[in-house]
Amino acid sequence: MNIYKKNNILISGLLTSTYSFISKTYSQSKNLFTVASAWGQITFVFQNISQLILYFIEDSITELNIEQATRDYSVRSLARISGYDPKRSSASQGEVVVSWNSSNTEAGGGSVIIRRNTQIRNQQNGQMYTLVIPSDTVTIPLSSQSQPQTFKVVQGLFASSNFTSNGASLLSFNVPSINGQNIDQFYVDVYVNEERWRRYDSFYDIPLNAKGFIVKSGIANGIDVYFGNSFFGQIPKSGSNIRVESLTNIGIKGNVYSTPNNPLTWKFSDSGTDLYGASLDLNLYLNIVNSLDPDFGTDPDATSLIRIVAPKTSRAFVFANAQSYEIFLNKLAIFSQIQAYSTFDDENLDDDNVVYIYLVPDITLNIASNQDYFSVPIQNFILTASQKARIMNLIEDSGSMIATTVVQIVDPIVKKFVMNIDMTTFVGFDPNTIKQQIRNKISDYMLNLKRRDKIPRSDMVAIIESVSGVDSVYVEFLSEDDQNGLRNLQDTSSTDGIVSYKSSSIDTFGDIIIGMNQLVIFRGGWADLAGNQYTVSPVIGSLGPINITVQGLPVPVNFNSQLNTTTRQSVINK
Repeated sequence: MNIYKKNNILISGLLTSTYSFISKTYSQSKNLFTVASAWGQITFVFQNISQLILYFIEDSITELNIEQATRDYSVRSLARISGYDPKRSSASQGEVVVSWNSSNTEAGGGSVIIRRNTQIRNQQNGQMYTLVIPSDTVTIPLSSQSQPQTFKVVQGLFASSNFTSNGASLLSFNVPSINGQNIDQFYVDVYVNEERWRRYDSFYDIPLNAKGFIVKSGIANGIDVYFGNSFFGQIPKSGSNIRVESLTNIGIKGNVYSTPNNPLTWKFSDSGTDLYGASLDLNLYLNIVNSLDPDFGTDPDATSLIRIVAPKTSRAFVFANAQSYEIFLNKLAIFSQIQAYSTFDDENLDDDNVVYIYLVPDITLNIASNQDYFSVPIQNFILTASQKARIMNLIEDSGSMIATTVVQIVDPIVKKFVMNIDMTTFVGFDPNTIKQQIRNKISDYMLNLKRRDKIPRSDMVAIIESVSGVDSVYVEFLSEDDQNGLRNLQDTSSTDGIVSYKSSSIDTFGDIIIGMNQLVIFRGGWADLAGNQYTVSPVIGSLGPINITVQGLPVPVNFNSQLNTTTRQSVINK
């Protein structure tokens, strides 16, 4: 007999139906079915178990949908199953120069030995880095003939996991991440009976019976290592010892930058030996001088990015078009602006296989606490030669480039603008506080600017109007190029006044036009047509890249003005 009705299948409804059935069957009052009674306790337990079962079913269904899954590992696992390999973190990399300190010679054999994977600590951020040494050891003589040695450093620590082969085809092992640490995207090496095998990007890339393997981000955790089936890659013989060496790192937090007043300093954390094997404190014998700041450390793919990219990614992902490069570079999370393009549409056929890449570093990753957008040096927005070289290495190491494609990183064309702001304020608000809040908000907007077509004047108006105490506002952009063009036109004009001038920097709406490869930046260091000189960065009492003027007397706050503010806000939020 079915005691439950289909239109009453909620837990509360099922519980009520159960009480009613038991009460009617045994002729008992419903008041007896409390948690203090045996029947009440049993029913109460079943109620909670039923709720947990239904919750588990609902949760399981939710976590199987990549768009609705709430857990990070669910999204990454679904992406792996769909054919997309989520990018893991990448360690920051730099260079140091190690040399004898010219003071201590008391070591057995007159030399010190640095072992492979020796760890050093950065004194500025306190993080551990590892010297990348191509051989097992490096010997540095303690004499005047000793030459400085340059080593690559990577943030993080190397660790090994050991497995035993059973000789099966398509053998695989999972290397779990310990305590949630990130396993590096690139630094994974596999040794079979201590013989290093080669890493490939796909099974189809491994030659017949070659000693190769592939690495994927783990479906459950860590990384998965796969071997071949003899047709594509050799199968490790049964009983073979397999050692997987990987680097764990902290991603983007490992990036650290020096300044002229604060150079990076290092100390050895691991000991070395002399020629007779005696342990030595390397800091007593060697100096470490920073040569190249560790940077380009990146975090794993963000969940939001995986949701977008995974459904659109082929199992044989290659850099087939400009958008592919933008997706790859966006995953590094170290650029504020990315634009990749080709020139198929022009009449020049010589560069049709060239992909041009425009990049602006994310200044927020290394901006000082006392700096904002308007005070950061312009060179910080432009990639250095070493940074360009590292980006090219990352693209080539990805294994996704098409052989006939050429990648070229373009140099930004700097275009300078200033922003003049006129506004009125309400009574009771400090104008200096309002000005500082406006500067902070516009600084945040420009630091996070992603658009590559224009900077709308309306965006600035909306930002300024969001500051408490601002009544009305007018924003004007001035372009260095326009002012110089107007000045030249005035100097060459034979008539009174200035003939028509068409701006290529600001459109009819007053918006800034961002041209191809242009880096639009609010900076002074130039004069306008009226002779006003603008300082490079804001200086109190002088015109600069952002100038805020309060016009007239403060506007009184009365009932009607408050009512209008409320009405406007309701319309905006409607």
